[in-house]
Amino acid sequence: MTFSEYSASVRGRIAEAIVAALREQGPRLAPFSGDSARAMAILEEYALNGKMLRGVLACLGHDLFDADTSVNADTLGEGSRDVFALAAALECFQAGLLVHDDIMDKDDLRRGAPTMHRRFERLETAAGVPERNAAALGEAIGICAGDIYYFIAWNIIARLGASQGALFSRELVNVCLAQIADVRFGSRGAFPTIEQILEVYAYKTARYTICLPLCAGAILSGRADAQPALETLGLNLGVLFQIKDDYLGLFGDEKQLGKPIGSDIREGKKTPFMILLHDALGSEERPRFEATFGNPAINAGDIAYIRALVREKGVDAQVRALETRYAARAQESLDALRLAFPGMKAEPLSTLEDFIAYSLSRTN
Repeated sequence: MTFSEYSASVRGRIAEAIVAALREQGPRLAPFSGDSARAMAILEEYALNGKMLRGVLACLGHDLFDADTSVNADTLGEGSRDVFALAAALECFQAGLLVHDDIMDKDDLRRGAPTMHRRFERLETAAGVPERNAAALGEAIGICAGDIYYFIAWNIIARLGASQGALFSRELVNVCLAQIADVRFGSRGAFPTIEQILEVYAYKTARYTICLPLCAGAILSGRADAQPALETLGLNLGVLFQIKDDYLGLFGDEKQLGKPIGSDIREGKKTPFMILLHDALGSEERPRFEATFGNPAINAGDIAYIRALVREKGVDAQVRALETRYAARAQESLDALRLAFPGMKAEPLSTLEDFIAYSLSRTN
């Protein structure tokens, strides 16, 4: 089964678990003249609108080792039912992080729709709040919405045991520390080294997006001993995944991505593309680059200029080589995992192997 097929097979049940986790709160919520119900409906819609990658990987990590039943089976054991709750928790954490990330980045679009804080801003404007006040209100409500996702996710994790709580706490603290480093790099004029930005990628994306779900799923199936091997695999896969994100942000299709191409340039994000390009610029090119990079007012022509420079200086080839290197490391890690745990189920293992190819070839 390919990774895309596997993802399609479990997404429905992950969505059901997300809805159940959010609606479970309903009878206990303070009503606030109907505002609570409206806010929770918006949170539910937003959480269901993503790829659910982390939830899918938690199911896959569980399926690798669960000897009794697959999460795809019609009749599920209690452990398999728990994996969908685990997946829902991961997706709620992700939703909260995205809401807060969009506020920090001042982004207007996420997945082709208004970001959470912009949506609340529009609601406040429609209610008659002056535009300037509505923007601040939208951000404040967005921060609260992100926090709600976290609290609901922790409610799920608390039911799954202390080992899950310790794992999630460690990885999520590191995500926040990596975000601090990332926003600092973005706000400073100096460019970090490739090694520094890859360290951020390891903790902001790789460990959180790949290692955490795979390890949490394996722990749920009773195979905590697989955690070190899965972490090695996840680190290589996760860095590859983030580098591919950077490529798509520069050269991808806007409709498939659901956000404007070149937004990383506008926001001044110091991706490997921009670090390598900055180092390769001549004195005649540097002034326009510096006037363009991190300038929110740039136009399509400015973005095209940066893209052309990336190709002209051979930066795209350098980054592709970096992608290939991490893909090879991921395959080596997977081979080591296969040798260390010969009892893993063949079909999920094949799906995990396909995820490497998916990470290299994906378009959104």
